[in-house]
Amino acid sequence: MTRFQERREHSINRLVEVALRLFASQGYEATSIRSIAKEAGMSLGLLYNYFKSKDELLAEIFRRGVEDIHASFEPASEQAGSGIAQHIQQTVKLLKEKKDFWKLLHGIRMQSEVVRQLLHDMQEETAYIEERIRQNLMEAGIPFPELEAKLLFASIDGMANHFLFYDNYPIDDVASLLIMKYKK
Repeated sequence: MTRFQERREHSINRLVEVALRLFASQGYEATSIRSIAKEAGMSLGLLYNYFKSKDELLAEIFRRGVEDIHASFEPASEQAGSGIAQHIQQTVKLLKEKKDFWKLLHGIRMQSEVVRQLLHDMQEETAYIEERIRQNLMEAGIPFPELEAKLLFASIDGMANHFLFYDNYPIDDVASLLIMKYKK
């Protein structure tokens, strides 16, 4: 990667980080593109070289979250066990590594304007996650895999929310208990 590409990547990451923080703290609607540029320490014109609008910034934030979610389904060489166990363990690892990102993303996903803009993408992502979980449950021979997938997804989502918003939440213990529930 050239020095120019490195600076560009750094600037984009900085804008995403600042936009996410401002969207979460001030609200999506109340955050101006100008305030994002100012907080990121760059000119408005430079920001527009990277993102055409605040909507495009929001889409990039969502895209990065989707990448992380998809990665949580990838087998990890250091982890053994079923696809269910690996997904839960990968989710916990991801939450710990990027806690601030996920805390902010969970905060902005509850804002009505954000939800309206990303509703279709969020519905598609939810369907993808449930389908992957359902496949893992079927492979594990769990009865009623469609309903169990909804239950397991809600459990993982709830576990993530509690970890993100409550200090000292015992996420490893909760994850272990959840994994034990699905062991044969």
